[in-house]
Amino acid sequence: MNDLADRILPVSARAAGLIDDTRLGKSLGPYALETILVPTLVVSARDDGFGTYAGAQYTASQIRNAKFLGFEQGGHLLVGHDAAVQAEIARLLISVSRP
Repeated sequence: MNDLADRILPVSARAAGLIDDTRLGKSLGPYALETILVPTLVVSARDDGFGTYAGAQYTASQIRNAKFLGFEQGGHLLVGHDAAVQAEIARLLISVSRP
């Protein structure tokens, strides 16, 4: 966790990029999720301070072949769920690499 904090702090060093991300995000329109045809993994934690959980559930429900991996706790960084997330990513990659 300390290594992660060292890489993302201070936030002030990334302020311009964060402001730009927010501006761009607010201008995006709806995306036709049902047109995504590849296997998709959508991951979120219910206690994510950015409120991504409901949107992640919705996204997964609209994409054919999507899997939703949800956690009650873990926040935006999914703290404590590295192994579970990595295992699901590996399953997804293995499933799409088979002929």
